[in-house]
Amino acid sequence: MESVGRRSPCHDGLMKPAEISVDEAFALLEANGALFVDVRDLGSWQAGHIPGAVHVGDHNVRAFVEEAARDLTTVVYCYHGHSSLGGAAFFRSEGFTDIYSMAGGFAEWNGRAVEQSLPEPVKRTQARPRVEPVPRRGLGPSRRDRWLRRLRSLARPKG
Repeated sequence: MESVGRRSPCHDGLMKPAEISVDEAFALLEANGALFVDVRDLGSWQAGHIPGAVHVGDHNVRAFVEEAARDLTTVVYCYHGHSSLGGAAFFRSEGFTDIYSMAGGFAEWNGRAVEQSLPEPVKRTQARPRVEPVPRRGLGPSRRDRWLRRLRSLARPKG
């Protein structure tokens, strides 16, 4: 697969990661010949991504590096193909041997297969706690008494 991408030297004399065109990446997708890694933000990934792509960000990059097969052909893509160069260089430094950056990014993927993902449901710990409304001033004695009784009953330990 090394002949597919093109390499160009960096300013510091090191080689930039190989870039692969969108057409070459699409051929790999159709042949089921590569793992696609999306390094865009989560909302963009959920709105649309290359089918089967794995979303990798700051929240899961370490787990991905530890669990992924480093010898598998891997295509990294972002919005326009700039951030994916850094992502591919990072993965290469972590031992990935067949890594490519998709030139043009997802913006160039126009009209090709796209998959959408629903946002993850809000976890109970993320949900806002229920807050009782604060009584307004000027409540009559009966409403105020009921409100105070309700507050006291909530404050009592259940047992």
